[in-house]
Amino acid sequence: MTWTLPSRFPTLVALAALGGLALVSPSPAYSQDRPLVTPDDYDRWERLGVVEFSPFGEWIAYVVTRVDEKSELRVRKLEEDSVRVFPWSSAPRFSPDGRWLAWTIGLPPEERERLEESDEPIREKASVMDLQTGETREFEAVSEQRFDASGRFVALRGYPPDEPSGKGSDLRIITLATGTETSFGNVSEMAWSPAGSHLALAIATGTDVGNGVQVYDAAAGILRSADASGSAYRSLSWRDDSADLAALRSSDDASADGTAHDVLAWRDLDRRVETMVLGANTAGIPDTLEPVQHRAPAWSDDGRMISLGLRPIEEEEDEDPGNGAEDEEEAAPSDDPESEDPESEDAPASDSEPDLPAVQIWHTGDVRLFPQQRVSEGRDGTRSLLAVWHLDDDRVVVLGSDLMGSAQLLHGWAYALEDISEPYPWGAMFGRPYHDVRAADTDTGERRQLLTRVRYEWPSAGGDWLLSWDGSAYHSLHVATGERHDLTSALAAEFADTDYDTPTDVTPPRGFGPGGWLEGDNAVLLYDEHDVWRVAPDGSGGERLTRGAETGITHRLTRVTDDDEPGLDPGSRPYLSLYNEKTEQRGYARFTTGWADARDRDSAETLVLEDAYVSGLERADSADVLFYRAERFDDPPDFFVAGPGLANPAQVTGINPFIDEVAWGRAELVDFVSGSGRDLQFVLLLPANHEEGRAVPTIVYTYEILSPQMHFFRAPSERDYYNYAAWTQHGYAVLLPDIVYRARDPGVSALESVRAAVAKAVEMGVTDPDGVGLIGHSWGGYQATFLPTRTDIFAASVAGAPLTDFVSFMGALHWNPGIAELSHWETGQARMEVPFWEDPEAHRRNSPIHEVHNMETPLLMAFGDEDGVVDWDQGTEFFNFARRAGKQMVLLVYEGEDHGFREEANQKDYHRRILEWFGHYLKGDPAPAWITDGVTVDALEEEKKRVAAKPPGG
Repeated sequence: MTWTLPSRFPTLVALAALGGLALVSPSPAYSQDRPLVTPDDYDRWERLGVVEFSPFGEWIAYVVTRVDEKSELRVRKLEEDSVRVFPWSSAPRFSPDGRWLAWTIGLPPEERERLEESDEPIREKASVMDLQTGETREFEAVSEQRFDASGRFVALRGYPPDEPSGKGSDLRIITLATGTETSFGNVSEMAWSPAGSHLALAIATGTDVGNGVQVYDAAAGILRSADASGSAYRSLSWRDDSADLAALRSSDDASADGTAHDVLAWRDLDRRVETMVLGANTAGIPDTLEPVQHRAPAWSDDGRMISLGLRPIEEEEDEDPGNGAEDEEEAAPSDDPESEDPESEDAPASDSEPDLPAVQIWHTGDVRLFPQQRVSEGRDGTRSLLAVWHLDDDRVVVLGSDLMGSAQLLHGWAYALEDISEPYPWGAMFGRPYHDVRAADTDTGERRQLLTRVRYEWPSAGGDWLLSWDGSAYHSLHVATGERHDLTSALAAEFADTDYDTPTDVTPPRGFGPGGWLEGDNAVLLYDEHDVWRVAPDGSGGERLTRGAETGITHRLTRVTDDDEPGLDPGSRPYLSLYNEKTEQRGYARFTTGWADARDRDSAETLVLEDAYVSGLERADSADVLFYRAERFDDPPDFFVAGPGLANPAQVTGINPFIDEVAWGRAELVDFVSGSGRDLQFVLLLPANHEEGRAVPTIVYTYEILSPQMHFFRAPSERDYYNYAAWTQHGYAVLLPDIVYRARDPGVSALESVRAAVAKAVEMGVTDPDGVGLIGHSWGGYQATFLPTRTDIFAASVAGAPLTDFVSFMGALHWNPGIAELSHWETGQARMEVPFWEDPEAHRRNSPIHEVHNMETPLLMAFGDEDGVVDWDQGTEFFNFARRAGKQMVLLVYEGEDHGFREEANQKDYHRRILEWFGHYLKGDPAPAWITDGVTVDALEEEKKRVAAKPPGG
C-alpha cells in the first residue's frame, strides 16, 4: 500500500524554503466547535513505535501501532511525500550500504491467538525491499534476519522443528543483487563477521553426531568446517574488524545436561582453519573450577585474549553409594519369603528416602531472604567468575573471586575490576549498600584493594582511572599506580544533587555520575545543577564549559551515535541536551570548536529549544544527517530531520493527522507555593472544548515530580486506565502536581503540595471546588488513600494498589522480586528514614489507616489478587477498617492480576468504573448500583456484562 503524506507534512525542499517546521496546535477558539473524541473512536488513534534511519539518512522506516492493536510499517524516502505501508510488519533493518530494507511480517492478534489456542506453531515471515527499485520479496517462516557488513547478503534463519529436541533450523543466504539463495540445514545460531562476508554457523542435528561450527564465505561461495563433534556449540563471537572467531563447545555430548564447556578460538578464518582449545585442564584453571556456558566469550581488541566464565565444579551424586563384598552380601537374595514381599507388615524398613516436608527456613541473618533466593535461583545458577585466556601462551588468569560479585574488564584489558559487597551485609539488607573495589592484573592475576566501603564508582573510558563519589566530592584513583586525588572540593561548584529528597547517608552526584571522558583519559566531564565541567583526573583543576546557571537551562552530554570509542575526541563537537525545568522547554546544543581546551567562556551553542518534549537525537551511521523526536500534549510525536546544526528541521513522520478534526485539550504549567512555603509547579491539562472562565470538575493525579510530563502525548485508550487524554475528553481538567518529600513525612508533604495546588487551580477559575477528584496508583495510590483521611477537599478518590498501613507495610514483602520492603523502606520511596520503633509517631502520622475513621471522602480502591509488589492485604485491611468505621468505600478485586493489570477486559472495566465513580461524585451523574449498594455474587455476572457492553460516553 502506498499513500501520500498530508499537506501538513511538507517535503524537505519545501521546508527548507519556508525556514523549517514548528510544532503548531490549533488555537482554543478554533478547536471549540470540533467534536469530542468518544471511546467508540479510540481504536484508530496511533502510537509511534520503533524508528530506523538508513545509513546515509535518505530513508526512514517506522512502526505505527493503533489502540485497537493493529500495526503497520511505514517506509518513506525523505525527499518524497509518498509513504509505503506494510500491515502487521515490524523490526525494520537497513543494510549497511543503504540499498536494502528488511523487516518482519507478523500476524494479526486474533490469528496469533487462534494458533496458540489450537497449539499450532506461530511462524512469522520476512520481507526485503530493494530501495532503488521499490521491489519487495517475501520469505516464509523466518525467525531471524541479518545483513552482512557489505550489504550484499542477508541471512534468514527459520524455525527449529519440535522433534528432535535441540535440532537447528534451515538457513537461507540471499545474494541480494541477483536473488540467488544458498541453503543450509540444522543451524542453531549464526553470526556475520564484522568485516567481510563470512557467516559463522553453529550446527545442531538434534543428536550426538554431526554437530559443529562451520564458516561460509558468502562472497566466494566457500564453506569450511571449523570444528565437528557430538557436542553442542553456541555463543559465536567475532573480533571486531577481523576474521577471528570464538565459540563454546560442550564438554559432554549435546544430549547431556552439563554446563561445562570448552572455549574454541580461530584466527584469520578467512585464510585458514587452525583451532585453539581451552578446556578444564588448561594451565591456570584451578581443579575446583571449569569453563561454563553462562558467559559468552569476548575478544580483546588486540586479539591476544578471550574472556570467559568459570564456575565451581558440581559434584556428581553417587546413584549407588554401596560397593564391595559387604554390599554384595546385603544385596543377595534372602531365604526368608517375607523379606521378598515389600507389602508385608513385617518387612524391613525400606532404604528409600523418606517423604520430605514442604517447609521453608527463614533466618534473620539472611542477607537475601528465602523468597529472593528462590526468585534468583536460576540467575544465581548462571553466575560465573570472570577469567581471561591468553592465547599466545595458552594459559588462563582467573580475575573474579566472588560469584555474587560483579567483575568487568577495563578498556585495554590490563586490569579487571570487581565489586564485592559481602563485607557489608547490613547495608545490603536495609537500603544502604556499600562495596569494596578490587583490581586484578590480567597478566599475573594479582589482586589489589582499590577502594573500601564505597557506593558510587566509575572506571574511566580509557581504563586508566577509577572515579568515586563520597557524597560531597569526586575522587580519582590511578589504577596502575594507586595515586589518589580530590577532584572537586576546591572547585566553585556543587556537584551533589541537593534536590535529592530521599533519605540517604550518601547524597548522590548530579546526573548520578560523570557525563563522559576525553580521549586518553585526559579529562572527565562532570555535572553540577545546570552545567558541564571539564576536570583533570590528576586533581590539577577544572573549567566550567557551559553557562546554564545564568539561564536556568540544564546542559547534559548526549551521544548521537552507537560508536564504542573510548572517550570523546577533543577535535569533535559533541551534542548536549537542554532542559529548562521552569518552562519545560527542551532542545539541543553543540559544543563549539576548541571546547575541550576552552577557558572562561561559554563553549555551547544552542541549536534548538522548543516548548515541547524534544528527545532521541540520533545521527545517521554514514552521513551528517540528524534526527530527533518532538511531541506535545496536543501534538502527537513525530521525527524531524536536519543537518549538523539542526537548522530548518523537517518533519518526516506523520501519525494521527486527524487530530485537527477533533477537539483537544491543552497543557499549562502553573507556579504555586506549597503549604510548607516551597516554590513548586503543576501541570494543568484543560478539557477539550474548554470555555475560558468556566470552572470544571478536576481530576488530580499524584505521584512525585510530574511537571516533566507536561508535553507527553497520550493517545486516548480504555486499556490505559489512567489516561489523561481520555479524561479531558470527558470534560475533566487534569491536575498533575509536583510533590517534594521530607524525610519521615511523605504523606504530610503530599498534603502540603496537593492542597495548595488545588487551591491555586480554584483561584484560577479552572477548577470547581465542589468537583475535585483524586487518583493515583501504587505510591500515588498511597497518596490517594492518605489525603482523604486528612482533608475533605476531595469529592471522591480512586486508589490503585495503594500502601495503606505504615506499620504493617514496613514488614511486607515484594513477592515478585522476593525482597523485603525494609530493603528500601527507610531510604527509598517511603522515605521513613528510621524503623517504626524509633519514630512510631511519624509512621502513624503518615499512615492512611490510622485516620480512616476521619475519612469523609468516598474511596474506590482497586487491587489485583496476585499483586507481587504491594500485597493486596493492604487493600483488605483498609477496607475492613473503613467498613467498621461506616465509611463509603468500594474495593475492586481483579482476579489473577498483578500490580499492573494485563487483561484487556480488566483494564477496560477499571477505566470505565473510574469514570462512573467520578461521573457520579464530581458531575452528579446517577450512580450505578455497584456504587450505592454493592453487588451480590449472584448479580455479579450481569454487572460485568453491563460495564463491558458500552463505555461511558460511547
